Amino acid sequence: MTGPASARWRTLVQGRMREMERLQPGRGAIGPQFWDARAKRFASRMDVASATTDPFYKRLRRATGRRSTVLDVGSGPGRFTLGLAPHVASVTAVDASGRMLDICRKQARAMGLANVTCVHGRWEEVEVAPVDVAFSSYVVTLVPDAARFLRKLDEAATERAFLYLGAYTADAIMDPLWRHFHGRSRKPGATYLDAADVLRELGIKPTIEVVEVATRARFTSLADAAKDYRDQLCLPDTPEVRKELRALLGDWLVPRGDRLGAPLKTVPAAIISWPAGRR
Repeated sequence: MTGPASARWRTLVQGRMREMERLQPGRGAIGPQFWDARAKRFASRMDVASATTDPFYKRLRRATGRRSTVLDVGSGPGRFTLGLAPHVASVTAVDASGRMLDICRKQARAMGLANVTCVHGRWEEVEVAPVDVAFSSYVVTLVPDAARFLRKLDEAATERAFLYLGAYTADAIMDPLWRHFHGRSRKPGATYLDAADVLRELGIKPTIEVVEVATRARFTSLADAAKDYRDQLCLPDTPEVRKELRALLGDWLVPRGDRLGAPLKTVPAAIISWPAGRR
């Protein structure tokens, strides 16, 4: 039976996906093909070195030890998987994108890590052995059925489960650009507060910690930035759009070393955790 928090979550996620589908047919189904096409670019920003300075990584290190078994749901190219692997007994990385997992496997081999297992498939459909600690980073807000996703995450862990989500809406920053091109604000998405409500609806009492995280997006040029923002803004790939975006971003992006980045140096994020399987 679906409660009001789960129903609200589904409404928010599906509304956002329908908007994306309207603007770019085929885009509303954010599945393996979507992430396969972005795997290389995504991996370039999600390096292991940056993971070790992330507050979420530090929190995971405190919750794990040499004998811990760990599960990373929606691992992508393995930023946290590969950062944790040298310090725990094993890490299982689950992702729907085969290309993301290919990158993870390749990096694991390069790092000499023999304790990383990659499982290809949607979290709701795969089978994995129970672990001590399970976590998911920036994934659940793309999943309409959050209750099912979170219940399975809780059941997969024997000690503790974690979620890592933005504690702000990037739409607030992107809104001027979205309005410029689309003439209206974007459909609101689900937030970490909505995730906490769904957990409570499942009988789970979450602990929430808000932290500051350094922004990672860096661009080699305005053309590189325009490609990324065009994707985020669901815009067509035309010379006119690329030119307009370069002009707009030229007045907004700032130098970050030898690259360009957004003016914000940090953004807030939420670490949500709970003792797993103890309801």
